[in-house]
Amino acid sequence: MKYFKTIRTKVLIFCFIMSPFSNLHANRLEKNTSTILVLGMEMSNMRDMLKSYILIGANVKYRNPTKKLKEGMIHYENMLHTIQANYADDMVMQRSLKRSKEAWPIVRKAMKLALQNESLEKLKEGAIFIHGNIRTVIKEMAYMKKHLFEISNIKDKESLNASIEIAASARRLSAHYMMDLWHLDDVTIEKHWEKGMQIYGDSLIILQNSTYMENPKFATLFRSAKKLHHYFKRMWGKPKIFSILIDKKANLAFKQAKEMTQIILHSK
Repeated sequence: MKYFKTIRTKVLIFCFIMSPFSNLHANRLEKNTSTILVLGMEMSNMRDMLKSYILIGANVKYRNPTKKLKEGMIHYENMLHTIQANYADDMVMQRSLKRSKEAWPIVRKAMKLALQNESLEKLKEGAIFIHGNIRTVIKEMAYMKKHLFEISNIKDKESLNASIEIAASARRLSAHYMMDLWHLDDVTIEKHWEKGMQIYGDSLIILQNSTYMENPKFATLFRSAKKLHHYFKRMWGKPKIFSILIDKKANLAFKQAKEMTQIILHSK
């Protein structure tokens, strides 16, 4: 009996000592998961800013693109400051943030052309410049997201990343559709549309093979997201009259992906 009391005492002491470390690990996991979600949202936001710029240049007032562009720039810059403060001891994150801060100012300067009284020709030149340079900014967010997935013991990270990528791809498709309709002199627009379609499709396959399909709500959201993917596939090259409908469908896919993300995060 004395032996078992001694063992029990040692276990209690061990648990007492390890408790702060367990809490620290849980807090770090929560922080990393939250940051991954924020990075995914900002990848979507960056594509949304490109779309807002194009709508302003094309003199389309749909969904107040001027307001959305201004808010989008503020959101992205706030994210950079927050991550820099939260990951001061992570050199991988800090190096990526440094590259982000070097790439962003020239993109921001070009985006601000849409807020000034510039000629249509100047705005189109700016759109092509943004399209060519925005990928550097998005690449760094994807890099940070990948790093946090690698260092975190997040449950079913592949499915979580897939739902995040569907949301970002939906916004990407809307932006590239608008670019094509604006007749920008950029031969890579269709190529990047197709890349967005591929990422969206590959992410659907990952989710279709996951256990989350056993969840009725998740399965319903998935089926709708899959139908939207087929819809986008048919719509490339269609007349300008469909542009607003494409954007509405992209926003629907974005929202559905966010709901799937929440189900993944809160599944037991």
